[in-house]
Amino acid sequence: MKDVGFKKGMGVSVSEMEEAFAAEIRDTNPFREKRRYVVEDRKNHKPIGELTYGNLDMKRKSCGIGIKICDISLQGKGLGQETLVAFMKYLCEKFQLDIIEIDTLKDNERAYKLYKKLGFQEVKTVENFWTDPEGESHDLVFMELKKEVFYKSFNLE
Repeated sequence: MKDVGFKKGMGVSVSEMEEAFAAEIRDTNPFREKRRYVVEDRKNHKPIGELTYGNLDMKRKSCGIGIKICDISLQGKGLGQETLVAFMKYLCEKFQLDIIEIDTLKDNERAYKLYKKLGFQEVKTVENFWTDPEGESHDLVFMELKKEVFYKSFNLE
């Protein structure tokens, strides 16, 4: 979590995470405003990270997404891109989305480069958005990707 300002972790216990996931699993509403998914390694089916969508807006046909590949040994191997492409395609089809939004701290260079590679465009930067537990200030970059650009870039349909 150091790339998002938590150099010493987030201070969340395993049992707290398990309860949060269990509460989400119990909620069966298919059009919830937000939902979290576990990312598994395809070879051994171990959890390696998480995906989220939030701020689902059916009128605007948009939602925000997030990703974490938490297993450090698997970071930088293209799994983030592969996972995001599949996730965004799933969300576009499930909810007939036209816009996908994402944000990142400006100093999270790996995430920023990945999002640009996927076709996301900057729409807004908020300076000094957040001060981390170490007292360092971070800017937040908001980005969006239009479905037609995404589908064309990855030859989807």
